Amino acid sequence: MKINKKKLKYGTASIVITAVVVAIVILLNVVLSVLSESYNMNFDLTPNSDFEISQDTKDYLATLTENVEICTTVDELVFKTSENRYYRQAYEVLKKYEYNSDKITVNFVDMTTNPTYVEKYKQYYDGTINDSSIIIFNEDTKRIRVLSTSDLFNTEVNYYYFQEEIVSSKAEQTLTSAIMYITDPEPKTAVYLNVVTQSAVGENVQALLEANGFDLVTVDPLTEEIPMDADLMVLNAPMNDLAPEIIDQLYTFMENGGNYGKNMIYLASMGQNETPNIDAFLAEWGIVVGNGILSDSNTQNILSGSSGYGFASYITENEYTGGIAAENLSAPVLTYYARPIELLFDFSGNVSTLPLLTTSETGFAFTPEIMQEYQETGVMPAIEEKAIPMIALSNKYTFIDNEQVLSNLIVFGSDEMLNSSFTETTYYNNGDYFVSIVNKISGKENGISIVAKDLTGTTFQATEAQVNVLRIVIMFVLPAAVAVIGIVVWLKRRHK
Repeated sequence: MKINKKKLKYGTASIVITAVVVAIVILLNVVLSVLSESYNMNFDLTPNSDFEISQDTKDYLATLTENVEICTTVDELVFKTSENRYYRQAYEVLKKYEYNSDKITVNFVDMTTNPTYVEKYKQYYDGTINDSSIIIFNEDTKRIRVLSTSDLFNTEVNYYYFQEEIVSSKAEQTLTSAIMYITDPEPKTAVYLNVVTQSAVGENVQALLEANGFDLVTVDPLTEEIPMDADLMVLNAPMNDLAPEIIDQLYTFMENGGNYGKNMIYLASMGQNETPNIDAFLAEWGIVVGNGILSDSNTQNILSGSSGYGFASYITENEYTGGIAAENLSAPVLTYYARPIELLFDFSGNVSTLPLLTTSETGFAFTPEIMQEYQETGVMPAIEEKAIPMIALSNKYTFIDNEQVLSNLIVFGSDEMLNSSFTETTYYNNGDYFVSIVNKISGKENGISIVAKDLTGTTFQATEAQVNVLRIVIMFVLPAAVAVIGIVVWLKRRHK
């Protein structure tokens, strides 16, 4: 059989070219895989960037000067290959910290195969480290915070199946707050007074404080003394009045032996009984929380389905909004079932007051007197419309070494303003504004309010621009490349 040397030559060349191309593709894939371990080469195309960290966190990470290790005692494959999208999202978020800061390393340790790895942390931590822990460790100061993987998620009980289910991810919020805590050279302490209340926002208020690096303790004022070395105290809508001896502790805390420098947040609620002792304390700071409920005659401000008692108000940019990105200031603060606040004076002695959030000029208050007259006559009396404070600030000051030192009291006319439904969304500014106010009065330079991410129905949705790029690549670039290669091969064969 006669061998066609020309066909053999071109056949061999074709095989060699194919082998080279395949080898290049394999090599390129290996190189990209190696690079992806060190550099962020994944692109998040979900509509809300669910697998990315926020710009606020990236900006904060850029300020780190100390080395931080994030050690997860769960095998990396458990996160990467989990069928639960929330675990996969948590994995991507974890890796983003390492990608965005050369001060952070992320390690995954399987305690089954490497049980001694975490021993080095135990000398700095008295609690339990198990096979579902996340250890955030400051290698320079040896400060530590240990979380559980369950701390990365918000859960609710599914009463149909009678089991807990993950409903949103708070991985970024939890991790960023832990890093802030262990790298803060002077962490602030917040005291939450555990009183009888109908308020449902206590856990969220504490979560917001912890998420921003506060070292939080809870105190029962009936049985425990309020720690006077704390920086911030929170009193959340006590159902009943406080005893005089507890009020004395509030005075002692805020006056701080005449040195001031303390802060307090008081949340009022529609569900409270009469509180004359608390009212007298607030009045000395120039603030009165009135009886009644706020509304707005401008229906454009009213929240649908709120019976007229939920409405949006816009904050004025000032020194207490410094923690909110300029592009986010346009989002309103949602107020729900708020009591009206009255300021007794602007200045009196060493005390000054300031409204931080008011209704619009069309706001009004349904007072008990107005409601009673309406019920008796069936005719709505004339109502005065005006801007009414819903969040107010009062401070007392002294001078120490020619420097002004303040104690600050912030009063919220509605505890519901800090409901997680309003603080964990980008539609409203409730969470960001609360964090910004607290950080300002307590002297914290860094503070971030991060929205939890609901991944329900998260799918790839390309934008119109992305679709156009893909269309061009598929319809023109790839066919053109194939055509060029074909022409080159044809010309070479023709001239052989």
